[in-house]
Amino acid sequence: MRGLWIPFTLIGALAFAGCSDPAPKESKGEKGDPGPPGPKGNPGVAGTTLRVVAPQSSTASCQTDEIMISAYCTGTFSAYPLVPLTNGARCGANPNSTTLRVTIVCAKR
Repeated sequence: MRGLWIPFTLIGALAFAGCSDPAPKESKGEKGDPGPPGPKGNPGVAGTTLRVVAPQSSTASCQTDEIMISAYCTGTFSAYPLVPLTNGARCGANPNSTTLRVTIVCAKR
């Protein structure tokens, strides 16, 4: 009987806590007039410019102020033919292929 006082005390405390009145809600006042407009900010930095290069050939390169960020091949091939180059890509071993096309995405540095 001695160890039962803790659960009864907790149950009683929870019961009394549920009986209390909720705190009164504060009423809102009238909405004020809008303030004066602030000064215009400076223009932000331009975002990254992307350029898709999709020639009708199996080789493509980005310009010197760009970097290649993606490349993929399309056409008929039995193995993955993508060959990365210094700043571009080629599909397959033959740069003059008529069955493979490369598409690259270039970003400004």
